[in-house]
Amino acid sequence: MDVDGLGSPGIRGKDMRIAFVFAFLALVGWSAPASAQATNASLIGNYTVTGTEADGKAYDGPGPLAITMDKSGALELKWDGGKYVGIGYVTGNQLAIASVAEGKVVVGIMDIKPDGSLEGKWWRRTDPGNKGTEVWKKN
Repeated sequence: MDVDGLGSPGIRGKDMRIAFVFAFLALVGWSAPASAQATNASLIGNYTVTGTEADGKAYDGPGPLAITMDKSGALELKWDGGKYVGIGYVTGNQLAIASVAEGKVVVGIMDIKPDGSLEGKWWRRTDPGNKGTEVWKKN
């Protein structure tokens, strides 16, 4: 029987059910997440930061970062004892950050790793280059 008008029998019965199951799995996700989703509260603590400037030059050395929670639920970030300040919010397994450094707006996206460390890129307004990176390791 020519179901699709192209001379082929088309998908029927068992084949249709199999196609539906695969489509459904693709729609809702093949499997459960590999690890639990991070939350703002799970990131509270002290970290050691290493990284690179926007031009790719390595930081002079590691520095401290303190993460606390604001009454609004947003994360407060303080690098180098408050010399640089910012806010952050977890979405999925990433942390979106916005801060001010040397009078310039900074945005960044950090990936939250299974071991609790964070790693990502940042961009500072008017700085040449796009190689700014940071790695945060919880103390």
